[in-house]
Amino acid sequence: MPPPCKFFMWFVTHKRCWTADRLAKRGLPHPVKCLLCDQEEEDIHHLLVGCVFSRCFWFSLLSHLGFAALAPLPSDQSFDNWWRKVDGVATGDLRRGLNSFVILGAWSIWRHRNDCVFNGATPNVSLALALTREEAHWWSLAGAKGMSLLAAEGSV
Repeated sequence: MPPPCKFFMWFVTHKRCWTADRLAKRGLPHPVKCLLCDQEEEDIHHLLVGCVFSRCFWFSLLSHLGFAALAPLPSDQSFDNWWRKVDGVATGDLRRGLNSFVILGAWSIWRHRNDCVFNGATPNVSLALALTREEAHWWSLAGAKGMSLLAAEGSV
């Protein structure tokens, strides 16, 4: 995975992403509700698995890969716990491919969220998916293990 994604996943794991909850704790200006769903306060877990936008994104992405059943449910409130469930369903290159798609999906949601925050973009699941598919193509060409296998099977 590209270095920016590695850094991002480190930030996610350590809850260091500059989401509304972190901004609020420091007394900095922040949106009252998630910019993607306008329903709840934004934290990294809400953004990546709890948000209606994110759940639609994951369902669509994983459906194209043949893994719709792995999409986060409303009861999934922790990105880490959800990812562990996804990680446990496969082995070998399939597992590597799924993990790469989870990382890419989280990165894509974050980038789309930032486009909404900083550029005034409107949340759009189709656009986020299109950008994810394009990025997945480049990751596959760069040798991301298992991604090309899943992308070929699922036409991502």
